[in-house]
Amino acid sequence: MSELSETEEPDSPCGWPLMAAVRPAIETRRLILRPPTDEDAETISRLANSAAVARNLVGMPYPYRIEHARAWLAEPVDPRGQRHLICRKGFDAAPTPIGVLTLDMHGRIGPGWIGCWLGERHWGQGYATEACHAAIDYAFLHQRHERLLFACRVTNQTGRRVIEKCGFQMVAQELASAVGSGVAVAIDRFRIDRSTWESIRAWEPLRVHDREAERAEWGERRAEFQAPVERI
Repeated sequence: MSELSETEEPDSPCGWPLMAAVRPAIETRRLILRPPTDEDAETISRLANSAAVARNLVGMPYPYRIEHARAWLAEPVDPRGQRHLICRKGFDAAPTPIGVLTLDMHGRIGPGWIGCWLGERHWGQGYATEACHAAIDYAFLHQRHERLLFACRVTNQTGRRVIEKCGFQMVAQELASAVGSGVAVAIDRFRIDRSTWESIRAWEPLRVHDREAERAEWGERRAEFQAPVERI
């Protein structure tokens, strides 16, 4: 095996090159949550262009075109926020994109809002819960959030079950305008704070693959390999 040159990057421990220098990738047992790129626009639009997906969400337009995906990808991400393409690990192939997860900061002050959706064919397999667990852990452990929020249409019982599994508690019910239909719909608002998360967290450990951290780790390993060996 050849040694990395000064200009090469080590692959992440999950077996694929990291996609961005400042946004980490998060690995769970079955998933990779990585930063989306412009090249993902077509995939995102294909997954999102579903009446069933839009019906469960407040902010999802339908039909969902590639222009919607490109506009979303062009939006800046707050340093306290998150934007992930959820990918299912493959045994002999690259991870397969199956949905999107975000932590949006609606203003400079206040907690962030978790949002998650999956392509219709990937429902019912526990992927949304697994992805939300990882993003919530990252928000509390690495981004130092004290509270997170989640909004769910009252008709989206699956989304409600997912967020309740993550420890969120309902705090209010209100009306919001659904982008897909343009009508007012009822939503439940949920919240979790740091103390609640710390008391209930029992899922798998968080694995974060950060390019800068891995570069530093690789530098330390390189120094060890290149250190002179004392012969006895």
